[in-house]
Amino acid sequence: MVYTMGISPQQSPEGHYIFVNRSLPKEEFTFDIAQVKASYLIGAGTKYNIAPFYFMGEVQYNKREYVYDVQYTYPGFGRTEDIQQYRESMHMINIPLSIGVDIGVMEVYSGFLPQIVLSQQSELEKVNGYSQKLNSVRFGWHSGVAAKVANVRIGLNWQMDFNNYADHIYFNNENLVMLGRPSRLYGMLSYAF
Repeated sequence: MVYTMGISPQQSPEGHYIFVNRSLPKEEFTFDIAQVKASYLIGAGTKYNIAPFYFMGEVQYNKREYVYDVQYTYPGFGRTEDIQQYRESMHMINIPLSIGVDIGVMEVYSGFLPQIVLSQQSELEKVNGYSQKLNSVRFGWHSGVAAKVANVRIGLNWQMDFNNYADHIYFNNENLVMLGRPSRLYGMLSYAF
């Protein structure tokens, strides 16, 4: 059995903003990702060794939080030019399936990353025309490196989703088309026995 904990620092992705409602000037606004909050994970799994290689499968709980910026471009109706922020959170189960190689005190691994969205809450429901089509099953890829001392592994794990940022969000039935795929770098601590 392998038990894992991890933490990913807060991120502020840049250059992803888009214009929404271009055909409705009085409802037009810019939409951007302001922050990806710090994320934690905890999980358990199993490891099968075929020295020097190994296969590992885990189930990890993870909560992700995003902060979006909305700024209306039309100055009428008493609107201010202030940026309004809306939060979204997702409770997820990650199922990293890894193949790795043990090179003494180091391990290098990579693999497929299925994800299941257990629940999702969004403050964007307050914005006129908002709807969503969130697939509960998502996919990604992960890679990592770890140093090991006895049964303890300390390392870094990089995860990338195959979907784009906010791809499940619609305004007036128009899907947001944002560039950039969500990725995270986790500091990981594992114990195997």
